[in-house]
Amino acid sequence: MVRFSPATLALLVLLPTTVLAQAAALPIRVEIEGVTGTVERNVRAVLGIARADTGRLTGDRAARLHRTAEEDIATALEPFGYYEPAVRGTLRQEGGRWIAHYRIDPGPPVVVSSLDVGVRGEGADTPPFNDLITNFELAKGDTLRHLPYETLKLDLLSLAADSGYLDAAFDTAVIRVDRAALSADIIVRFNTGPRFRFGEVTFHQEVLDENFLRTRVPFQRGQPYQLHKLLELQVSLSEDPYFSRVEVIPERGRAQGLEVPIAVELVARKNQAYEAGVGYATDNGPRGNASAALRRINRQGHHAELSITGSILEQSASVQYMIPAFGHPKGVLTLLAGYAILNPVTSDSRTWRLGARLARPRLGWRETFSITYQREAFLIGFDSATTTLLIPGASWERTRSDSRIFPSRGIRTRLDLQGAVKDVLSNASFVQVRASGKLIHSLGSRMRGIVRAEVGRNFTKTFRELPPTLRFFAGGDQSVRGFGYNALGPREAKAYIGGANLVVASLEADFRLMPRWAIAVFTDAGNATLDWSLDLEQSIGAGIRWISPIGLVRVDVALPVTEPDNPMRFHFSIGPDL
Repeated sequence: MVRFSPATLALLVLLPTTVLAQAAALPIRVEIEGVTGTVERNVRAVLGIARADTGRLTGDRAARLHRTAEEDIATALEPFGYYEPAVRGTLRQEGGRWIAHYRIDPGPPVVVSSLDVGVRGEGADTPPFNDLITNFELAKGDTLRHLPYETLKLDLLSLAADSGYLDAAFDTAVIRVDRAALSADIIVRFNTGPRFRFGEVTFHQEVLDENFLRTRVPFQRGQPYQLHKLLELQVSLSEDPYFSRVEVIPERGRAQGLEVPIAVELVARKNQAYEAGVGYATDNGPRGNASAALRRINRQGHHAELSITGSILEQSASVQYMIPAFGHPKGVLTLLAGYAILNPVTSDSRTWRLGARLARPRLGWRETFSITYQREAFLIGFDSATTTLLIPGASWERTRSDSRIFPSRGIRTRLDLQGAVKDVLSNASFVQVRASGKLIHSLGSRMRGIVRAEVGRNFTKTFRELPPTLRFFAGGDQSVRGFGYNALGPREAKAYIGGANLVVASLEADFRLMPRWAIAVFTDAGNATLDWSLDLEQSIGAGIRWISPIGLVRVDVALPVTEPDNPMRFHFSIGPDL
C-alpha cells in the first residue's frame, strides 16, 4: 500500500482545482448598447469588467465583476447628468470567450435649476476672475455636466496660484442634486484672499557674480507674485551652460507681510566639457565633429566653444567667445573666427571669417545683428577669384511648437538680410534677402500636414564676383528631394554656377502607425535661377519616420517628376521637424 503524507495529500487535492481554474480562464468581450461617444468611453473607463477585457478571466472573477457592473455604470453616467439609469446585463460563455452585454437606458437627465457662482477677496473685481465666471459653460436650464464644474474649480485655483493669491480657497464648492425632482443647484464661492508680492531673491552658489545672475530675474521686488515668472527664471538659468541643477523655491513660510522671499538653489556644472560624434546624411555623407567648451571663463558668465567638423564635402574649424547679458538681460554678444574648406560637387572654396553678432529676444522673436569680415578664394564653373567682403546682417527667427521632436502643431519663420558695399573693405556689392517658413498642423489624431517654403534673392550687378557661399542652390535632403545636394541651378558648360534667386516649396503628410513610427508622402518643388522665374523642378516621394531616443530619423525615397530619366534617390537625415 502506498502512503502519502498530509501535505502531499493536500497538494494532490489542490492541483486539479488550480489546473481547472487556469483552464477555465477565457478572454472576454464587453458589448455596450444605449450610449455612444464620450458617454460610452467613460462607461468603459469606469466599468471594471471592461477594464479587464485585455486579459483572461476565470468564471468566478467574471461573475464578480459582472455583479458590480450596474453600480459602475451608474457612477460613470453621473458626470453627464444621468442619475437614474436602467441597466440590463447578461454574461454568457460563447465560442471560447466570455460575452458581457449591457443595455443602458440613461433615463431623463438632471437639469440645473440654480447657479450661485462668485468670487470675493482682493481679486474679485479683476478681469481674469470675472472672465472665468462669465464664461462658465453651464447656465440655468442646462443638463447637468460635472466637467465644466470641475474645470471652473481648477481654473480658479490655477489663476489664483499664478497671480499671487496664495491663500485662495473655496468657501463652498458643491453640486446639490435632487434625484426625485431631477434638478441640481450649483454653488461655487471662491475667496482669493490678499495678493502676495515678490520678496528678495537669494542665490545659493559660489561660481558666478550675483549681479550677473540677477540679470536672469524677470521680476523686481515688490511686483505682484506670478508663478509663470518663477518658471521663466528657472528656464532661463537652466538654458545657460553654467548649472546642472536649478531649483527656484518660493519661501512662503518666511514671508514678510505679503512679500515672499525666493531662494534659488544652483549646482554648478564642470567647467570644461568635451564632445565628439559621428553622423551620416545623404547630402554630406559620413561626418565627424568634435568640440570643447569652457563654460565659465570668469564670474561674469563669459564662456567659449571650439568646434571642428570633417566630412567629404566640408572641413572646418571655428572658435566662439560669448558675453551674456550684453545690452539686454537675455542678449548675447558672440565674437567668432573660423576657417572652412568646402568641396561640394558645384564648387571649391577656402573661407576665412572674423566677426561678431548680437542676439536678443524682441517681441517674441530672436533678433540677431551681425558684422562679418570674410575672405574667400573660390572656383565655381568658369569663375575663379578671391573676394573680400565686409558683411553687415540681421535676422529674425521664431519657432512655436507643442513638441520639440514630433510636434502636432508648430510654426517656424525666419528672415535674413545681409549685404556689402564695394570699396568699403569689399570688392563687390550685393544685398541678399532670404525668407523661410515651415508649418505643421494636425489633420486628426494620427495625421499631420507639413508645408515648407523658402525664397531668396541677391540684388547685385556683379553676380559673377560673389563666392559660392553667397549664391543660391537647390536640391537635397532639406531642399528638393529626388535631386542631389545643390544639384539644381544654372549651369555653364555642364558646370553649376549657382543662382541669384531661390524658390523652394514642399507639401507633406504623415500618418502615425505606432507610437514611434510613421509613414509619409510628399511632393517638393524648387530651383535656383539667374532671373526671377518659376522654372521649377518637382519630385514626389514617400518615407518612414522613426521617433528615436536621439531625435526624429527620416528615410525618404523620391522620384524626380520633371526629369523622369533620372533614377529615384534615397534621403536620410536626423533632426527635429522645426
